[in-house]
Amino acid sequence: MTLGQVLLVSMQQLLYQLVGFIPKLLVALIIWVLGKYLITLGVGLIKKIQIKGVKPVNKIVDSLANILMPLGKVFLFLIVLDYLGVGRTVMQALLSGLSYAIAIALGLAFGKALEEDAKQIVASVKRQLEK
Repeated sequence: MTLGQVLLVSMQQLLYQLVGFIPKLLVALIIWVLGKYLITLGVGLIKKIQIKGVKPVNKIVDSLANILMPLGKVFLFLIVLDYLGVGRTVMQALLSGLSYAIAIALGLAFGKALEEDAKQIVASVKRQLEK
């Protein structure tokens, strides 16, 4: 085989793989658009929940709607990646890293919030030990 024939065969294989991937990409795009519409519709319905005269419940509903929108988009993104065939191990690695980062952030936040209480507990234990 000459170099020209090798290049021609390579280009034919690339074109064949690309043509096979385009329908999958279009379906993934349809899943994304439809999913985004359904998420927006669901969050909009949740925001319409209003209980007259009860402000804390309305704040909880607004907070829930604000949490569900990005969470739904992340879940939708993972569904589209799974449909496109991105390896599960790659997604697991990304999600485990993200969960570790969230755990560390929560630990630091609670640690900083309870710093004064911890100081008081340590001081009281020291006083008890000095007696």
